[in-house]
Amino acid sequence: MGDYQLEEAATKIQEVKEKLGEDLLILAHHYQRDEIVAVADFRGDSLELSRRAADSDARWIVFCGVHFMAETAAILARPGQQVLIPREDAGCYLAHSVDRVQLLDAWERLSQVMHVERELLPVAYVNTTAEVKAFVGEKGGACCTSSSANQVLTWAFERSPRVFFLPDQYLGRNTASALGIPEEEIALWDPHHPPQDLSRFKRARLVLWRGACNVHVRFLPQDVARVRREQPGVLVVVHPECRPEVVALADEVGSTSYIIRTVKNSPPGTVWAVGTEQRLVARLAAENLDKLVFSLGDPPPYCSYMSLTRLSDLARVLAGLPSGEERGRVEVPAEVRAGARAALDRMWEAIRASG
Repeated sequence: MGDYQLEEAATKIQEVKEKLGEDLLILAHHYQRDEIVAVADFRGDSLELSRRAADSDARWIVFCGVHFMAETAAILARPGQQVLIPREDAGCYLAHSVDRVQLLDAWERLSQVMHVERELLPVAYVNTTAEVKAFVGEKGGACCTSSSANQVLTWAFERSPRVFFLPDQYLGRNTASALGIPEEEIALWDPHHPPQDLSRFKRARLVLWRGACNVHVRFLPQDVARVRREQPGVLVVVHPECRPEVVALADEVGSTSYIIRTVKNSPPGTVWAVGTEQRLVARLAAENLDKLVFSLGDPPPYCSYMSLTRLSDLARVLAGLPSGEERGRVEVPAEVRAGARAALDRMWEAIRASG
């Protein structure tokens, strides 16, 4: 969009915001375009925004992010609230790496070597569809975020001898490492090539789904070596969705909120190489001019799905609301919502239990 089109769309958005007042809440994920973040009421990570939506009295919640995030907001929304997404085709590479059919197949196959209902507790990263969350909830499992993975896995192991963590194999492996789970007690499940020999899974304490974020997987150990060579004294902070060999070389590892907080609270003059999505890194650099902040990657990785939502998409959704037209409405069937909500509720239970 040109500058004039951006300005025109921003003006239309502001007009609807003023007309609807507290009936409207616009949320933007950290990886959204700057022009989207500029008109949003709040920005944050996926679950932070979903909880913000649930705490709101707004009638319409417009979620500028990807589809699983809007689904989570719809699961947590109260009666009378409607969640809308400006781009219904805004998916997620990681969330797409697991679906309920694949999960049912894995569950059935693993039942050949263990009593899955008693011995295997599923834990789903929030970067999953509502149907996958519902399966996990139905089996007594929980969701987790990148910041609560340690707490939720600890909770799960207190209740089951084995845990099935999906879909991010690297978040699962990095969390397992932090908990002291040895490599020989971890097995990787590949849904596209299910193993014929299941003996490894019979011995495993932790089964990981073979999925990964196509943004964070692009950071490599040689990137860390390069920035340390080019910027003596640089500090490297990465997201736990990164490869374990990158995490092992970093100075700091943590969720999106942790990365933001760590850079913001560091002393002036600090140099940071950041291993996460480039729009967030660029925003961090602009908001911390007393530090040098740049991407760990060369070239820096963008999330193509997060890039889909443009100001014109948001303006189009908002334009129908004053007349009650709800474009991009996100609906989760009641039977799916119940199981998914149970998995989310257990996550908060695990967080509270950790104290």
